Amino acid sequence: MVTHDGSTGKTVESAVTAGSLSYRWARHGTIRVYVQQSSPLPGWTPRHLTLVDEAVKAWMSSDDVRIELVSWPIDADVRLYWTDRLPASNPGVTMLYRNPAGRLTHADVFIAAQPAPWNTGTPDRVLYATIAHELGHALGLPHDPSPDALMHPSPLVTAVTAVDLTKLRVLMQRP
Repeated sequence: MVTHDGSTGKTVESAVTAGSLSYRWARHGTIRVYVQQSSPLPGWTPRHLTLVDEAVKAWMSSDDVRIELVSWPIDADVRLYWTDRLPASNPGVTMLYRNPAGRLTHADVFIAAQPAPWNTGTPDRVLYATIAHELGHALGLPHDPSPDALMHPSPLVTAVTAVDLTKLRVLMQRP
């Protein structure tokens, strides 16, 4: 999908699904994140918000990224929404929007309100892993081939790991 400036027809940004490549943000500094604060979807509880907070703190433990939660989607670089439109085999998806130089301008994260039926931990930990994994994509990280990484395409771990934080550090320090 490509968006255009309606008045000039010039390409403003392009959208890609996260996973295969790493991306840097166009703007330096704090990444502002909006989280949908409630949902009528089956399975959604306020615990979902606690898991988002836990995931944000885990990514910020690297000191290489600053994240601020904001109250309105219009103020956010990353917007996280709850959905019931994803298959259990793929309980999260992140859309990245890039400027013509290939730098991220914003991201939309969609997380299934119901945890995936995976055997990698309790439903709570599986939901946390999905949230943290997709936030990793929103920060610009691709999938990681290491089975010890949360950013693996089919993660076997349910926490942000040292492998993930090292990859984030390298990404954030690149010019």
